Amino acid sequence: MSIVFYLGFILLAGFGAGKFINYLKLPAVTGYLLIGLLVGPSLLGLVSAETMELLAPINSIALSIIAFLIGGEFSFKQLKKCGKSAILIAIFEVLGAFTFVTLTLHFLVGVELYAALIFGAISSATAPAATIMVLREYKAKGPLTDTLLTVVAIDDALCLIAYGLATAVAKVISRKVTGGMAAMIAAPIWELLGSLLLGTVFAIVLMTVSRRFREHYDKLVVTLGMIFAVAGIAEFLHLSSLLACMAMGCAAVNLMPKETDRVFRIIKSIDTPIYVLFFVAAGANLHLGVLAKVGLVGVAYIISRVIGKMLGASFGAKLGKAPLTVRKYLGLGLIPQAGVAIGVTLLVQQDFPEIASLITTVILGSVVVYEIIGPFCSKLAITKAGEVGKASCA
Repeated sequence: MSIVFYLGFILLAGFGAGKFINYLKLPAVTGYLLIGLLVGPSLLGLVSAETMELLAPINSIALSIIAFLIGGEFSFKQLKKCGKSAILIAIFEVLGAFTFVTLTLHFLVGVELYAALIFGAISSATAPAATIMVLREYKAKGPLTDTLLTVVAIDDALCLIAYGLATAVAKVISRKVTGGMAAMIAAPIWELLGSLLLGTVFAIVLMTVSRRFREHYDKLVVTLGMIFAVAGIAEFLHLSSLLACMAMGCAAVNLMPKETDRVFRIIKSIDTPIYVLFFVAAGANLHLGVLAKVGLVGVAYIISRVIGKMLGASFGAKLGKAPLTVRKYLGLGLIPQAGVAIGVTLLVQQDFPEIASLITTVILGSVVVYEIIGPFCSKLAITKAGEVGKASCA
């Protein structure tokens, strides 16, 4: 069959699986991953490994859009309204997950340090969609709910920054950077600052050009063109395409918030099919044979990430003098993990092919676990905090 047929098949299979899994009170992304695993090379083989390679460009497209939208959540005006408490929680829950996962995998499980750093960076990501779905379903309202919404909004942006830094250090440790000490120091700085600068420049160009068009379709074409262009240029210059796209979204939303708001609404209106393809393809890339061999690493990753998230969130809440309910229960709402974590594993395949199979399998396997238990933990948090049903009473 042609690649066009497989695109249609994956879209319909993913859509059906997402609707079915919703009846089980689980997020649709879990259905996308599971149906991908079922039809992929590891099980039924309806979609071959060769076909998955042909679909690889879709991953880059989806990741670029995801990073751009995440950057759009980084409005300095909104962050000021949230206060220091939410910001401190976000910083420390990211640091908590990164630290616990890195140290656990390296010292207790024996994973090489540079690989443990990559695991640690990926562990900091959270899936806001699953958490937000639970909060809306149970009409939650209160200090815990408000803080949780703010934290998950900026969490993935911090993850991309953490991954950019961890990757730079990992390349030095694994000796992928040659040219002496000067090159070892310059490479991480160039990758981080260069990505941010490239994204900022493109944001200025995007806002300047976009405001000249009134039709939504014109703005859509220009915006998508800019997103893909900045991602491609970043890869050509050996920068981080994720950081560049995120910086583009962040700069745009802070330089011209009104224009950017319209642009983001247009992009969100067409991103669902791309996400379905992305997550189904991610599930199809899950290798069950490798998963059986890396069981200890997977278990250690899952447990250490949860501990790091909860302790980090609690410490940040205490430091920010947040309400008691926030200190005790907010960490439970940060367990889901999906989009950005999966996306980053695809970058690992480019940067560290020698450990890509290990990292991809562990992360994809853990995502299925997190997406199953995560919504229940979020529900438990708002129930314990006494915020269920409060939105309907407001």
